[in-house]
Amino acid sequence: MPAHLIVKEGPHRGLILNFEEGEDWVIGRDPDVADFVIEDSTVSRQHARITKQPQGIFLQNLSQTNPVLINGQEHDERVLLQEGDSVQIGHTTFLFSTEENSVTKKKKAYDEVFGDLEEPPPPSRVEEEKEKELQAMGGEENTAYDTIFEDVEAPAEIPYNLLQPATLLLKVLSGPNAGAEIGIEKGRTYVIGKDPNTCDIVFQDLSVSRNHARLSVSLDGEIELEDLGSKNGTLVNGQILGEKMIITPQDLISLGTTVFLVIDREAPQETLYSPMIPSYEGPRSTESPMEVLQEAAALPRDMDWKKKPLPTKHLVLAASFALTTLIVAVSFFSLFKSESIELVQKEPAGKIKDALAQNKDVQFSFNPASGKLFLVGHVLTAVEYQEMVFKLQQIAFIQSMENTVVIDEFVWKSVNDVLNSYTAWRGISIHSPKAGRFSVNGYVQTAQDAISLWEYLTVNFPYLDRLENHIVVEDTLMIEVQSMLVAKGFGAVSFQIAGGQLVLSGGYNSKMETEYDELLKAFHVTPGISSVKNLAIASSVNAAGVNITEQYQVSGSSVYEGHGFSAILNGKIYTVGDLVDGMEITSIDRTMILLEKDGLKYRIDYR
Repeated sequence: MPAHLIVKEGPHRGLILNFEEGEDWVIGRDPDVADFVIEDSTVSRQHARITKQPQGIFLQNLSQTNPVLINGQEHDERVLLQEGDSVQIGHTTFLFSTEENSVTKKKKAYDEVFGDLEEPPPPSRVEEEKEKELQAMGGEENTAYDTIFEDVEAPAEIPYNLLQPATLLLKVLSGPNAGAEIGIEKGRTYVIGKDPNTCDIVFQDLSVSRNHARLSVSLDGEIELEDLGSKNGTLVNGQILGEKMIITPQDLISLGTTVFLVIDREAPQETLYSPMIPSYEGPRSTESPMEVLQEAAALPRDMDWKKKPLPTKHLVLAASFALTTLIVAVSFFSLFKSESIELVQKEPAGKIKDALAQNKDVQFSFNPASGKLFLVGHVLTAVEYQEMVFKLQQIAFIQSMENTVVIDEFVWKSVNDVLNSYTAWRGISIHSPKAGRFSVNGYVQTAQDAISLWEYLTVNFPYLDRLENHIVVEDTLMIEVQSMLVAKGFGAVSFQIAGGQLVLSGGYNSKMETEYDELLKAFHVTPGISSVKNLAIASSVNAAGVNITEQYQVSGSSVYEGHGFSAILNGKIYTVGDLVDGMEITSIDRTMILLEKDGLKYRIDYR
């Protein structure tokens, strides 16, 4: 009977892994070594192995950092999977099943995983004919990587509650999950934390507790927040949350280094209203122009115009005109005054930038109306953080300050304490070359130690995108040094590497002293070698070879025309050019036999 795993919960919800063809499968994150790839940072390169045996399907855990959970428990040995078993790999939860019929199998899985949706329609006529053809051919369709929706048509009508977006939206402003938007429904309660098994909203933040806070939304849209006894506490607008309290969409909620707020999509948007200044209208004369002329004509003609009295109405009109002119002039100059106010509003940003000039990785947002300043970013040390806060507190127009600035010193110190507790990683340390950047340096013995270390950092280091890898594998470095010595003809020189220091000893041909100095310069610039200590001595050609006298016994030699001709080694006669255990005899002297193999020189001393 075909067996398969159905993704019940996780980012690949609805996915089916079929185990029909083959007898061995690997589940992991690396597409080069895994048969089934799961794109999840908490999944190892090779996380689990599935094998088919006559007894059934067996599952074996391959991950040391994040073991597989079968029905909520870890297992060191491989386990025989039973019908309905729950298998958790990282953030993904599978359901094991061995249903026979393809359409029946996928429909049952669909009902179990998505039982709250409408029942899917029956297979179409084309699908029924396809199923009959497959049964006539002797089996069902083989698919190694499928989804449960492939043989089931989409529902005729999508439920109305799935078409409408959530009226409430949780918006993450800062932290490892910055930019995430999560819909919140009315009449529900959400547990917030970093445990994917018990939380409805999961934050990948080391400063967030497993079950940090509870967010309750009533049917009327009233939002209530409660802290669940977290270590770092829950802050609302910078104040520590004690008991339950009702929050509004304008409140900032902080859980460790993660800051978010709840946005109400249906809330009306506010509009600023500025009433217009009413124009001034002075008193108007009710006297007609004709009446004014008649009044002027009634005056005596011989009267001096300088002595004529001015009518009271004319004085009132002149005063009204002067007052109107004054108001217009004041209003006109007030326009220039309002423009100067706009320039003053730009001034706070400049002062804040000057205060943060030494903190390049810190960004800010300032609200001039409330005088509230919000900061995000990184600083190197706690001293720099205190200096930054002190400078900002000296600015008069800043009324309150809220920040989620990360102190890098605290981050890498806590990680280094964990690394030093493992023997294989004691040569590794993390530091910050500058604010917002991290570097992991040091030495491990084997390549497997380096892979295990990086998998641990991938899961547990909160700022992986800011981390530079400078890990050196000593086994690989020793092979590289040996190759450089042999390639340059210094195979007789021995060496040791400890903590990045290269120590050279032995002897080499004095005629190759120039080549040896160039090799030392190459060692100084080789990645992973921090220093070079040279204890090798230049000597004559005869003394430069590797002494292997203890391995051979010379019982005699012969000389022809003053030169060595043959020698008896371990009871056998050898001459110049013969091979001794793969080594060619290059010279036979009265006291020494010289040999050479693959560029390396050897000598046998005798008297």
